[in-house]
Amino acid sequence: MKIVIAPDSFKETMSAATVAHTMSQAVRSVWPHADCVEVPVADGGEGTTDSLIDALGGTREYVDTVDALGRPRTATYGWIPGQRLAVLEVAQAVGIEHIAPNERRPRQSGTAGVGLMLTQILTRQPRHLIIGLGGSATNDGGWGMCHALGVRAYTGDNTPIDPYAPLDLTHATRIDTSHIDPAWADVTITLACDVTNPLTGPTGATAVFGPQKGVQPKDIDAFDEALTQWGSLLDANGIAPVTTLPGAGAAGGLGAAFMGCLGATASPGVDTVLDAVNLDAHLSDADLVLTGEGSIDSQTRFGKTPWGVMQRARAHGIPTIAFAGNVAHDLDDLCDNGFTAIVPTVREVCDLPTALATARESLYESVVMMCRILNAASNVAGSGAVDSAEKPTGDVTLKGGRSC
Repeated sequence: MKIVIAPDSFKETMSAATVAHTMSQAVRSVWPHADCVEVPVADGGEGTTDSLIDALGGTREYVDTVDALGRPRTATYGWIPGQRLAVLEVAQAVGIEHIAPNERRPRQSGTAGVGLMLTQILTRQPRHLIIGLGGSATNDGGWGMCHALGVRAYTGDNTPIDPYAPLDLTHATRIDTSHIDPAWADVTITLACDVTNPLTGPTGATAVFGPQKGVQPKDIDAFDEALTQWGSLLDANGIAPVTTLPGAGAAGGLGAAFMGCLGATASPGVDTVLDAVNLDAHLSDADLVLTGEGSIDSQTRFGKTPWGVMQRARAHGIPTIAFAGNVAHDLDDLCDNGFTAIVPTVREVCDLPTALATARESLYESVVMMCRILNAASNVAGSGAVDSAEKPTGDVTLKGGRSC
């Protein structure tokens, strides 16, 4: 029996690779001859780099860059040499977690750190670049990143715009993109992005996400005006008009800059990752899929990893069982729409620190119990072991004639 194990991380406890390996060990403790294929995945957010490195055999690279306030920091990205694929999470440079709450000053913040990382990645001559958008402390429309890549913006009297003064973009009348390295034209850039907001307007970057980055209510209109002007220049000088495209407002407008200056395309985060790890190829002859993440609730169906994995498995006619440390009540909708079962892994009443400390052991025991239940169900439905291909069909039929 072939089982594809494609989980996300369990936040604060286990990486996706650790989760996948733990599940695999648990399965083999009951079914020693099972073919367990471990495919750690993510949804395009935190952990995407780690998942793709683990799944595709890459390395973690370290580069010098700056944070949203221009302070030096060391950041990382993933490099998969066999595919000449680089994986970058913008939060590695300009993530809000690097800026203390009392330091958040979007008027003086920028995305130059992302551009510095990109410049160093380009020296490796990548063919494909996956960008994890999200978690930024910035609201500059990606202007700082573009500046670091060679773009210049000027006022009507030819005064250059400071890359750490996003509100000055209100006065920009022209941009010069001629100094962007032409090698970027040979790189396919995919934005792993579940945000569909445009750059500006009532559902744009500033109105929706600005306050959590420190944009004060009195400054929302000013930021929106600056990004509107910046967006008009991007649309006029870029590869194609982009500022109204879904995802242009992601990461404080970085989406628009990637699209306008580098020709990037946006794709749902989990689909981007599942395509990169070639999950469909692994599923082609699988009998069962196991997935999971730290928490499963009503939001899971909106772009979270277990939902994306289940949808792919469902297209192949393969049942999917999900595991999570925290399982919300009333998840009938998730089971009615594809999951065979959703299994909580917390096995006793305890506080959160205890649950986190014992997460791996609890996951292992829960997967073992699932396998034993499937064995018992198999014996009720007919005779023989789970890995017998000739027993009668029961309540849950595994692909390839195996059932339980």
